Amino acid sequence: MFGGLKNVYVYSSSYNLNSITMSENLDQTAGAPQGKQMGIAGFVLALVTFVFSWWIFAISIASIALGGSGWLGYLWLVLALVSVVLSAMGMSKLGKTGGKKGLAIAGLVIGIVSVVWCGICVAGMSAAASMQSELTNRFESELNDIDWDSIGDELDEEMHMELN
Repeated sequence: MFGGLKNVYVYSSSYNLNSITMSENLDQTAGAPQGKQMGIAGFVLALVTFVFSWWIFAISIASIALGGSGWLGYLWLVLALVSVVLSAMGMSKLGKTGGKKGLAIAGLVIGIVSVVWCGICVAGMSAAASMQSELTNRFESELNDIDWDSIGDELDEEMHMELN
């Protein structure tokens, strides 16, 4: 069985044993239409980006609120775009080779929805980041405008009055 060849023994009507050599294709993926793996990868990636987008953007908003950046949300948007590209390429190749395009179409539709949703979330995240920096500046200016000496004097007077 070297080189993908297989011996098959055939009995003839005169009971003679004849050996016929047949080629056997050992490659399992040769029968699959080209582009099927891309369509499946696009579908899985689109599904993952859509399902977990809520958590990713919640983490990104929390990161921004704590003074960090929302890089994870931008990465998630890029992954959603990659899912659309993979699904479209898989669908194109499957169309040329005559394969079934069901998962590639599903991946393309879910991927487009995911890209739109991630785009909305990134826009909201950017607005939250700009609002966070504006609120931080406003809070700092309010803290700087407070006359801490007069507050300290008032507290000292109140404590002396309570003690007497």
